[in-house]
Amino acid sequence: MRHDRLVLILLWRELVAGLRAMRRRDLAWIAFGGGGLAAYAIADIMLALHAGAGRLRHDQLLWTLGLPLALAVLGTVAGNAMAGLCLRRAFAPFLKALPLAPRRRRRMAGEATFALAVPLGALIAISVGFACAVIGKPWAPVWGLSAAILFALGFGTAARWRLRRPRLLAEEAGSERAPIGRPWLRRLDQARPSWLSSWAWKLPGGHMRPSWKLAAACLLPAVAAILGAWASLAGRTAGPAAMAGLAGGILVFMLSLRCQPLGSPVLRTAPISFTRVWLRLVRLPLQLSLAFFLLPAGAALAAEPSAWAVPVAGGFWLLVLNGIYAVFGAYFLNAPFVAMLSFAGALAYAGYETFEYGRTVLIGVAALVFFLWHRTRQRYRNG
Repeated sequence: MRHDRLVLILLWRELVAGLRAMRRRDLAWIAFGGGGLAAYAIADIMLALHAGAGRLRHDQLLWTLGLPLALAVLGTVAGNAMAGLCLRRAFAPFLKALPLAPRRRRRMAGEATFALAVPLGALIAISVGFACAVIGKPWAPVWGLSAAILFALGFGTAARWRLRRPRLLAEEAGSERAPIGRPWLRRLDQARPSWLSSWAWKLPGGHMRPSWKLAAACLLPAVAAILGAWASLAGRTAGPAAMAGLAGGILVFMLSLRCQPLGSPVLRTAPISFTRVWLRLVRLPLQLSLAFFLLPAGAALAAEPSAWAVPVAGGFWLLVLNGIYAVFGAYFLNAPFVAMLSFAGALAYAGYETFEYGRTVLIGVAALVFFLWHRTRQRYRNG
């Protein structure tokens, strides 16, 4: 029996099963509502490109550094995400019975990853070429092809690096051994239902082992907090530190929130409400987010004591943004990367429309959050 396209078949079956599980009314809302929003966004982008066509055509820094760097970063992020997606399918627990060596499983994941790269590269080429044609840039098809090549280079580099790492094999081998690391979450994760955050993070008994990945995840927010605090103290103004605390706090919350237990039949059949489980999952990431925010907020208050309202407003908006993302994370419970992209896209689009229509756009954001909350709660109750 050949297993060459097994990962692609699994991904396709998951997509079909997800679509069949949705009601026709929801599919119609997604198709017509999402299609209308997409058409409106494309028209808006075309108008913006037409308005700034002259400036964009002659911006050498954009074409020589900005666009290539953005495409390389986008390709790197997409390659890492797609490779991780395919690796999780290739090493799924229900496939252990198949006589497949780990190298063969990685090869299947690699074939699926680079098969998914083809439509993404084509989409990048079409988008960049179309944008160049709109602003009147010469050689628009060449620019589109070059953009696809840069995206493919970033995608291929990140995907090959992710596929060659034996992380999944090490986790699978170590899952049956004694817990490794220190029980740092023992006191923070014993509230009822106990060990829920450890379950979400796949940490046995709250034991967390220091690693380079954990250090790298903590490095960027820490550097942002230090630079923001230094800028505020040097300039005697509270703004930089408050902004650094807000941005770093929401980033810490997004990276630490995992809502996979909400899809577990064990919790759904237990006599415990959705709200209680959701608040329990949010509790520890919220504590980490607020703990990170306190350092820049203290620096902002020390730099400009009379502007105490600035860090207070930053803390308020941090709670609001954390609450909104917690709803997105619960809705996309098995895809935190998709939740992050959707959250960032919704905020960016709402911020853009606010400049045209004012704060009434926030009503639409609140309605979207309520709709996602309602659908997630229904899924938890009814499956």
